[in-house]
Amino acid sequence: MTSAVGEFWDASALRASVETNGLQGGDAGHGGWAEVEIRFLTGDSFETADGGQTQGIFIKVSGDAEISTLAAALEWAGGQLRELAGARAVPVQSPS
Repeated sequence: MTSAVGEFWDASALRASVETNGLQGGDAGHGGWAEVEIRFLTGDSFETADGGQTQGIFIKVSGDAEISTLAAALEWAGGQLRELAGARAVPVQSPS
């Protein structure tokens, strides 16, 4: 199992963490999984699908294809946000 954590600070702050046991050669039945958690470190919040608020979101997938497509989707989404919203890049910082 491997993991990584990054913090992103600007007017708000986020901590992103990923953990996986890597590709295991097949679907969920082969045991491969990955988790992504993004949590605000400041008083900010994400809006939930039902209109509520939460300070963190959690995604877990199982299976090699699911791990790969989640990674590709997150990379794409980040690139699109930078391009469409003109967001400035915030360097990753190691958590304290």
